[in-house]
Amino acid sequence: MDHMQFLMVRAHDADETISGHALMATAPPEHHIAHHPQENYPHQMPDIAMPDLMKLLDLSNRLPLDGEITPIMAWAMILQDQKFKELSKEDVQQIKGELLAKVRCYGFGAVLEEFEVRDALMTVLAGKGNGNYTSTNTTMAQ
Repeated sequence: MDHMQFLMVRAHDADETISGHALMATAPPEHHIAHHPQENYPHQMPDIAMPDLMKLLDLSNRLPLDGEITPIMAWAMILQDQKFKELSKEDVQQIKGELLAKVRCYGFGAVLEEFEVRDALMTVLAGKGNGNYTSTNTTMAQ
């Protein structure tokens, strides 16, 4: 998320360099960009209720991503896995850590490869003694 503020500052008052990040819930507010462009904004996810998350998942499923998925789709994929209840908080943190380096941004939001989510989940579950684990999830990006 470090690049978001840079792109927002660069795009401020310059229509030719508009940033798609401006529409993201974690984007620095306009006031911060205008008055404190050099001060790093503390990016945080807003508290979002389940109905809003479900809306976001529904909208994500409408995107033509071709093998890539959005973070909300990745989270849904993990939650729907048959072995999810076996995961500890530390296991989820490990999955998050593995996926963090694989997230890509194309200027309008984050995506990652669907197989990367399956691989991260399988790696953690294999470490728990589920060596021959295979996911029963269906493809999220349809």
